[in-house]
Amino acid sequence: MRWATVRAYGFVEFTVRGTDPDQHGRLMVLLGILAVVAGLLLAAGRRQWGRMLATMTGLMVLLSAAIDLVQLYRGGPFVDSGLRTATTVGPGLWVIACGGFIVLLAGVVARFAYKPAAGGGELRR
Repeated sequence: MRWATVRAYGFVEFTVRGTDPDQHGRLMVLLGILAVVAGLLLAAGRRQWGRMLATMTGLMVLLSAAIDLVQLYRGGPFVDSGLRTATTVGPGLWVIACGGFIVLLAGVVARFAYKPAAGGGELRR
């Protein structure tokens, strides 16, 4: 999925992808794997570790997506080249940012969804 499209002089166009060397796509893959691990921990009953990992992973995804968005909106990969360019942010980066928000929200909600009762670990209603 493309992260951005850069047009130079109105007719030269190329696509910026998350796996490009100056983007954080490889980090996003690693964080996605950690988000899956957090979900498995939450499902297995390891709520403290699962919510901590989900919260930290969601924050890291949001921070990395925000850094890439700021970089692209400030001029993209040719900011210091002197070329006249127009950058359009594609859907890939927005999907990553929304996914990070959902993982962060899952970590925060897991904090309040379960509260151990005095007699055992029952679901709070």
